Amino acid sequence: MTEKNNQLDVVKSLIKKFYNSTENDELRTPLLKAYNRLEDGADVGDIAAHAASAVNYLRKADNLTLSSEQEDTWRQLRDMGTADVLYHDPKNNLLNLDEM
Repeated sequence: MTEKNNQLDVVKSLIKKFYNSTENDELRTPLLKAYNRLEDGADVGDIAAHAASAVNYLRKADNLTLSSEQEDTWRQLRDMGTADVLYHDPKNNLLNLDEM
């Protein structure tokens, strides 16, 4: 339980750090959604993977350039994610704004 709480704290910290490092609302929206899902008790590994996937999708779709700090934060978030979700997330479900 302590390890899971520690992982939760780390992922929430990474999401918050990334959220505060950008003014881009397109990036902030899925990050806020991920943070809120963690607050609601969602699986930490799944949400970390979905958040990293959403950021990567937006980065590639909008040709966004991340700062070196943002890139490092994104990589840490990605590494905290569940591998299954990272490789099988066809709909990037944190990007579905209709759920908000």
